[in-house]
Amino acid sequence: MEPPPGVTPAFLSGTTMEVFKLTGLPENAPYTRVNVAEILKDIQFKGVISDWQPFTKIIKAYKEEGVAAGDLTILVVQDTEMIYDQNFYFCHTHEAAIAIVEMFEKGPAVAGGEEGG
Repeated sequence: MEPPPGVTPAFLSGTTMEVFKLTGLPENAPYTRVNVAEILKDIQFKGVISDWQPFTKIIKAYKEEGVAAGDLTILVVQDTEMIYDQNFYFCHTHEAAIAIVEMFEKGPAVAGGEEGG
């Protein structure tokens, strides 16, 4: 499945998940905001071995009106059903982040489909 505009799938390792506090996200709202400056520090420090490195241009280009660069955050979502073939995806537009949060707030039938049995 193709992600919507402003959404990028990403594989994040266990170490990255721990560093950025992406473990233990609630099932009904498996997302959190991650500071862009911290992601860029990780890329600068680890270089090509950073899980974020393939997305450097996208992350550097992220802007949000009225938000200082040091305060910028991106919405990172755990994709437990691997809808986009990776274990996470992140929103690199403000509009995408709003749409994803609203989708989860509407419930599981919208967010990831209802579990059948």
